[in-house]
Amino acid sequence: MPDIERRTATHGDERALAAIDYATWSTQVSPAPLWPRETPFFDDRTTPENVLFAHEDNAVLGYVKLRPSPMPASSGHVQEINGFAVGPNHQGRGIGHLLLDAARNKAIERRARRITLRVLGTNTRAQSLYLAHGYRVEGRLVGQFLIRNSYVDDVLMALHMD
Repeated sequence: MPDIERRTATHGDERALAAIDYATWSTQVSPAPLWPRETPFFDDRTTPENVLFAHEDNAVLGYVKLRPSPMPASSGHVQEINGFAVGPNHQGRGIGHLLLDAARNKAIERRARRITLRVLGTNTRAQSLYLAHGYRVEGRLVGQFLIRNSYVDDVLMALHMD
């Protein structure tokens, strides 16, 4: 994939990132209800410097949100993935692998020792991708979410980089 590049987002990338976010939403991947299409991608918890994305020919293919733990005093060694998506027309091309590699590299650059994430129990495709990158299941909140009249587990995963 020599034409696919990765970089940190800027405010100018917001519309393209929001479009992928919106296009990839489903109850299989998110416990949150679908938001209005005009909802901003960046906010006080998601800033451009915490978003890495893959692009090709000026088209955004996918992104990963990697941010410091919300408790930096005691968890400064932890980064968390709190958003990850590959555009529907680009899935199956290895872009998810590129993004997870980029997140790992950025976490190492930030001197992190581990990356954590949460994924719905129904999102087995993402779980398989994370496992292939060395993430391990560290916990499961059974029936944490009620989605379309079904209880869905919240799976806690982490990558240790010691």
